[in-house]
Amino acid sequence: MTATAKPVEDLPIENENDILIPAAFRDVIGYHLRVAQEASFQAFNATLEKTDLKPGWYSILTILSEYEGLTPSELSRVCGRDRSTLTSTLKGLSIRGLIERRENPDDQRSYSVRLTDEGRNMYARLHAFAEEHDRRLDSIVGEDKDALIAILARIVGALGKG
Repeated sequence: MTATAKPVEDLPIENENDILIPAAFRDVIGYHLRVAQEASFQAFNATLEKTDLKPGWYSILTILSEYEGLTPSELSRVCGRDRSTLTSTLKGLSIRGLIERRENPDDQRSYSVRLTDEGRNMYARLHAFAEEHDRRLDSIVGEDKDALIAILARIVGALGKG
């Protein structure tokens, strides 16, 4: 422990959720976005615990159910994930038989990704869990939902990669 660090038992208990939030982060939007995202992912994952489903698959399968034939680069932009981390997920989905790669006839280095029938079935299963999870989030956010979504969209618009 450094000279300025406080023992855990000396932390003020204003709000039970704030106990371990360092003072430097209490007003930091990015920190709260990340913690909220993690809490949401953990709750969604708990719902899927007894299944063979993975929460990270949902966004990819959803996007591919609406936009068939995206390249990995396009998919990366739409789902907001780095291309390098997306590649391993796509490989796992392909091994699982949930997606298929199709070479671009005009460019052998390029390919697109599509859902298989099994992928569509998996998407339907995940969608049912996601709808329930979203109802939970709606009840937490309440009438502030439209404002929250607008603020988050503003952040993405200002900071997101285009």
